[in-house]
Amino acid sequence: MVADHIHPFLKGNFAPVTDEFDGDGMLHGVYFAKAGPLYTNRHLATPLLSMTLLLLRSPLPSIALLISPLSSLHRIVTAIIQAFLIAVRARMGVLSVANTSVVWWGRGLGEKDEEEEVEDILKSPDQRLLATCESGPPLEVRLPELQTVGWDRLDEHGETLSNRRGRWEWWKRFGLSRVQEMFDAPHVRYSVINSSGEHIVWKQGVDVGRAKMMHDFAATRTHTILLNLPLTLAPHNLFSTHPVPLIHFDRTLPSEFVIFPRLLDPSHQPIRFRDLEPSLIFHTANAWDSYNDEGNLVAINMLGCRFRSAKLVYAAGAIDVPIVEKAFGENDIVRLQYYRFDMQDKTSITHNFPLTAIPFEFPTLPPHLGMTASKYVYGCTMQSGSFDERLGGAAKVDCIAKINVEELIRRGLARGEGKNDTPVDDRTSAQIVRESKQGLTGPIELFEMPSGWYAQEPRFVPRHEATTQDDGYLITYADGIPSSEPGSGSELWIIDAKHLSRGMSAVTARIKLPQRVPYGLHGTFVPASLIKNQRSLASPLPHQDLLQDKVARSRLQHFVSILFDRPMYREKSRTERAILAIMLPCGVAMLALAIREIIHVI
Repeated sequence: MVADHIHPFLKGNFAPVTDEFDGDGMLHGVYFAKAGPLYTNRHLATPLLSMTLLLLRSPLPSIALLISPLSSLHRIVTAIIQAFLIAVRARMGVLSVANTSVVWWGRGLGEKDEEEEVEDILKSPDQRLLATCESGPPLEVRLPELQTVGWDRLDEHGETLSNRRGRWEWWKRFGLSRVQEMFDAPHVRYSVINSSGEHIVWKQGVDVGRAKMMHDFAATRTHTILLNLPLTLAPHNLFSTHPVPLIHFDRTLPSEFVIFPRLLDPSHQPIRFRDLEPSLIFHTANAWDSYNDEGNLVAINMLGCRFRSAKLVYAAGAIDVPIVEKAFGENDIVRLQYYRFDMQDKTSITHNFPLTAIPFEFPTLPPHLGMTASKYVYGCTMQSGSFDERLGGAAKVDCIAKINVEELIRRGLARGEGKNDTPVDDRTSAQIVRESKQGLTGPIELFEMPSGWYAQEPRFVPRHEATTQDDGYLITYADGIPSSEPGSGSELWIIDAKHLSRGMSAVTARIKLPQRVPYGLHGTFVPASLIKNQRSLASPLPHQDLLQDKVARSRLQHFVSILFDRPMYREKSRTERAILAIMLPCGVAMLALAIREIIHVI
């Protein structure tokens, strides 16, 4: 846009109220076939996507609306009631976009199942790819076509995973773990399901005081760590004496870490460790146990990407950061933080310090080394700027980091006990890159992207018969400067993790893709041997139109298609009908209040 010309897409339009994490789930995949790599992408065929295409907007309120200090009470309540009415009327059942992460799941995975007979696994394969989200159960997706199969509630004896928000994690030893956040006490329910589908722990309550927004958690071989941090997610925020947004970072609350045995025993109370300084951790990198010479558990260690403020929450929704958060987040950089929880006195965090000075997010490590003292952690960083400085935009990741956490933790422990805000390695990204070019080595290696190129969250793939922990490859989508020229799409880069600091000479393959891949998160790598073990379907999947084909239809045609062709996911229960009868007049009343407010302003 220049001074004398306004782009037609901007003229006369109001700024949309959207958040970086809004949007329907979409998968992009590269299949390494014998004839050569094949690229495909698909939107996940959820009921919510069908309704979005019908309404030409998402029926769910944006996260940006829920966190904005400028959102009025009636506006938030109206949006929530409207979404509820649409969901009930359309019999949608599950309000999930399945847009957060993907995990590979089923029998034959993990240490326990290594003892299973291979023949038994091949006779009844039940492995599958699950697309997950914080608003519903997993969604099964077929590989390599990326076709949507349907919701997978991991049934056992009639018990299913209901529509709850939560973070899914696959852990090699125990299977699938889930933390469900609840509006009603005790606010968190915890489940563990082994790879055979047995409910080892099922919806056990864990008291965290108030409803919180928990995007992640951590686990060791013996214990689970809940991140009970000050990002509240409570309806009563709207009705407090001094109303605050539904999603609110409460600086009066400490950072609490709730630790309990991995297979939760209700007779034992969780252990609570507190750091008085409020903080945010969206992603943990790893956690593991420490034992003394007698074999007794003495400490639990955890690595997480820690913010000192809630700037990222507002930046993701393109919302101006409140004055309070600006003050605390002026020099806030998300760093890889180390915590050591003493399991003998069970009261203190004996060590709490950042390993590096560089911004670090979206950590990954070799999947078989999770819950152990892995030597290396990989992730995203940048030579300038931070992850929370671009309002409504994705961070420009121009470096991939390889951190020798074993060495940095050793140095940090040598400084003594207590909390220390000084990074163990205080070098900036630019300094590390410069020293690397001079032949100097250290505990941090950076892969520098070429000028104008940016990476996405990488995944580590171990080399066959690897001899060292870093013997493998990092796989990431890479994007250059946007261009309409032919061949200017994204690329899939395969980088030698052992020689990351060598720059472009460490890139073993660059696969050109026919189009750009939007900025995405939390992917996975599935070997061909596992794809062959996908569970068989009772009947062939129906044809699924591509999204562009659906959008190309007229609104009337698509309305008719949705109205008459959509599956009836379930009938409304008597309770739902009663709630609908109550909520409808409430919605009308809120609409009247909105009209009254508009008239008053005019």
